[in-house]
Amino acid sequence: MRYAFGDTDLAARRLELLAEVFSESTRPFLLESPVKNPGLCVDLGCGPGCTTHLLAEILQPKRTIGLDNSESFLSHAGKTATETVSFRLHDVTQVPFPVTPCDAIYCRFLLTHIRDPEVALEIWGSQLRPGGFLLLEETEWIHTSHPLFTLYIEMVNAMLASQGNILFIGPVIDGLSQIGPLRKHSSTVRRLPVPTALTAKLFRMNMQTWKHHPFIRETWPPESIRDLEIGLKQTAESGASVTEIEWGLRQMVFEKEG
Repeated sequence: MRYAFGDTDLAARRLELLAEVFSESTRPFLLESPVKNPGLCVDLGCGPGCTTHLLAEILQPKRTIGLDNSESFLSHAGKTATETVSFRLHDVTQVPFPVTPCDAIYCRFLLTHIRDPEVALEIWGSQLRPGGFLLLEETEWIHTSHPLFTLYIEMVNAMLASQGNILFIGPVIDGLSQIGPLRKHSSTVRRLPVPTALTAKLFRMNMQTWKHHPFIRETWPPESIRDLEIGLKQTAESGASVTEIEWGLRQMVFEKEG
């Protein structure tokens, strides 16, 4: 699979910042999860490894392995490997994984980049041991009245849709109660407000990757793209501590029967 926002050094730094921000929602999700004393946890689409280490810290498995198909991201992640945390180059849409069976599989903001999420969930479930858990975090909604953020989200949503992907995929996966041997264990939405300046910084870093995308250039005039980028830069540098945007994170747990 191909990550829509690239795998450059800038993309890696952006993922590190994103991990810092969204750990506020991921941490309680993992703490409340039914995963207990796992032997092996696998982080799908691990990027530079931030979520992999968070899994290791909170779930305390004997081994935690991050999988990603980007050599660039894994070059960053590999520098942080430990005796119990490691990383492998692998396309997570392909099975078998290089390590199985898994006690827990985790991914965040990954299904939004996959064209057929139900198929992906089914094949991921095949890599779990009976009684194992699949932990998912995806975007349910994003609420904002900020004009720059509204335009940014409109652009990203349309670009992903042009590729057969879904930005707000939370409701889609919430509608799945049973996928092969996977049974829905729990499904909730956690609200996460993010400061305006920090959001602008994240969005601007992301925009560096997709602003030249053919769909974007064909759909929006150059001045709209330029003005959005300048506005995000100014907002990020303003240091504004107000919060004008909130994410709804769909957090789901599937259990493998058998």
